[in-house]
Amino acid sequence: MTIDIGSTVGDYEVIGVLGAGGMGKVFKVRNIISDRIEAMKILLPDLTHEPDLADRFLREIKVQASLSHPNIAGLHTALRFENQLLMVMELVEGITLEERLQHGKLPVADAVSYIGQVLSALGYAHQHGVVHRDIKPANMMLTRNGVIKVMDFGIAKSSTDRKLTMTGTTMGSLYYMSPEQIRGVQVLDARSDLYSVGVSLYELVTGKRPFEGDSQFSIMSAHLDKDPAPPISIDPSLPPALNEIILLSVQREPEKRFQTAEAFGNALASVMTGAAPSPAKPVAAPTPAAAVPAKSRRGLWVAVGTLCAVAALVAVIELGPSRKAAAVNSPPPAVSAPVAAPDPVPVPVAATPVEPAPSQPQAAPVEAPKQQVLAKPPARVPEPKPVRSATATSSQPAPQVTTPSAPAPVVNQAPPAVRTQAPPPEAPPQPRAELLKARQSLAQLSSRASGIHSTLQNLQRSQAASGLGMRRDWLETANLMDSFLRGSNDALNAGDLAAAQDLMTKAEIQIDKLDKALR
Repeated sequence: MTIDIGSTVGDYEVIGVLGAGGMGKVFKVRNIISDRIEAMKILLPDLTHEPDLADRFLREIKVQASLSHPNIAGLHTALRFENQLLMVMELVEGITLEERLQHGKLPVADAVSYIGQVLSALGYAHQHGVVHRDIKPANMMLTRNGVIKVMDFGIAKSSTDRKLTMTGTTMGSLYYMSPEQIRGVQVLDARSDLYSVGVSLYELVTGKRPFEGDSQFSIMSAHLDKDPAPPISIDPSLPPALNEIILLSVQREPEKRFQTAEAFGNALASVMTGAAPSPAKPVAAPTPAAAVPAKSRRGLWVAVGTLCAVAALVAVIELGPSRKAAAVNSPPPAVSAPVAAPDPVPVPVAATPVEPAPSQPQAAPVEAPKQQVLAKPPARVPEPKPVRSATATSSQPAPQVTTPSAPAPVVNQAPPAVRTQAPPPEAPPQPRAELLKARQSLAQLSSRASGIHSTLQNLQRSQAASGLGMRRDWLETANLMDSFLRGSNDALNAGDLAAAQDLMTKAEIQIDKLDKALR
């Protein structure tokens, strides 16, 4: 059977060619009954008699039919026409991320968003027992609305498959293959897909693949024996946390990688959540700090806190108890003047010229502080003898401060010292482990919210095509969900764990509502 543009295949009119591969060809078709534009994939005519490839094509149909996810291109139907097997799929218009990379590396936020959608699709597929086995940017289709569709489950393996690859061969794309896939392990699990996702993310944010070579053997050897250069060494502006996540995802041993797509996605979401409060600083850390691993940075903050505590203790020692008492009782400013050294020193000198006050110009400035201190009991001022006794006693600094109006500061000197020493042993308001756990919960909720938004966008487009609008209550619920998630993120950044948990609970209620409504 020959298919050309303009020909009719069953109820489908061929209106264009979308692409061709080693196994089949994809056409753009129109259903002449419903007028819906779709994609039709057909096995190449000269391969119809190859039983292994025919089985592989049939397996792709069955796997695709078992999956329904907003980030997976959906299968509409499958049929035989003139003994030819065909599959009719959702038409996804856009460009692949491989084509997008031809224009240079992607912004970090875009790359993380796209890979997050891929992980959402893979998490769903893995839960249904399907391993894709050929994850790469060429199989990630980016639509005009920023939605990623995972394509080509041609070599995907379902848990019900007894056989997948032809004996003695490995399949997939060499640059993105996991080490166990290169070694020809027959039973591959989800972690093989996650390795390929990590390689793809590496390329999206750096513009380079982690392993290059001039032969297939050199590339395979690199996957098996070498560690990739840290992405941050290629682009120092990358967030250090993202650098660590990528390196973790491409570990050679499967048990050292992320174990699930959900864990991988949550880690990426936490990176973007932590970066959200300061979007204006994409290169927040200088190069030396970027090379510090997470545990070292944690130790650095502890060290800085210790130095601050030591500095505070030194300041307390230098100020002494008398200055602390004056600071605590700052409302009466006159008390601090007699405490200073210059005031009590001249007082004994002023005692001799008290009688010849007119001939001694120094008497007035010396007696001025005493008049301010003794302003409250004016009856004693005109008596000469009490004035002399006052000047005599004023030569002793400590009694002068305690007699007029300072009994409270002296009595309260001990308690302020106790209060200033109390803060250092206090524990932080919320344990770091609790905050980290809350961030992980927020990341999970954000991932669910992202999937809901993708579903709503697809539904809104289909409704608009039919001249219908989106339900108002759904949109209001989605707005509430987003508001609670943003508030929870702000509360976590402020260290308010209780408020964050309350807002996450409210967000989860809205998410559950939309989940049930959109099923």
